[in-house]
Amino acid sequence: MTFEKTPGSGSHNTSDKAKHGIPSTRLFKVLNPELYMKPNKWIMYGGLVAITGIVFWLGSGELKHRQEQAIMGSAEADTGSKMRELTYQEKMAELKRSPR
Repeated sequence: MTFEKTPGSGSHNTSDKAKHGIPSTRLFKVLNPELYMKPNKWIMYGGLVAITGIVFWLGSGELKHRQEQAIMGSAEADTGSKMRELTYQEKMAELKRSPR
């Protein structure tokens, strides 16, 4: 696909010309803003730092939770003979299995 130069479009390259050739409605501009806005580097860097921080925060919470579960599991294994208390769902399942 080739584009012909028109008078007065010396500073436009082919990608700009391709964008301007698209018939655009307000809905199209709302759904495709990247075609009409320049990228803001500061916003992108801030978003990258924020997302990275959130991922590390969630990961550290999960790591802490797993460590607590491992400590509790090892403490239960040490007691050995002590049975854990049945949960509500387990009690209901046992009641359904028992003959009346």
